[in-house]
Amino acid sequence: MTAIAEYEHGVAKRYFEEVKKLPGVTVWGPNFDVHRVPTVSITIDDIDPADAARQLGKAGLCLWDGNFYAAKAIEVLGLKESGGVLRTGISLYNTDEEIDRLLEGIAGLRK
Repeated sequence: MTAIAEYEHGVAKRYFEEVKKLPGVTVWGPNFDVHRVPTVSITIDDIDPADAARQLGKAGLCLWDGNFYAAKAIEVLGLKESGGVLRTGISLYNTDEEIDRLLEGIAGLRK
């Protein structure tokens, strides 16, 4: 279980570090300098999270959108009216190649 957690953390940290470099992307939540769940939430300027999830889904990338039962947090962050966040959950099955595809897909939404 420790090896699985370390793997997931590493893949998620890479995604976290790379996605925040993309123009128009805001990453929400703590960085990966501490041990945390391998879930990353983002918003993309001028793109509704639900629309982004649908478009990425068409490319075979599975992400979720909304408030994830953290309605108050989304409200306090000022994200309620814009549809919440786009969330990626990393698991032991995810690969660096999939992260590359995801980053390319998110970058492609901005074009």
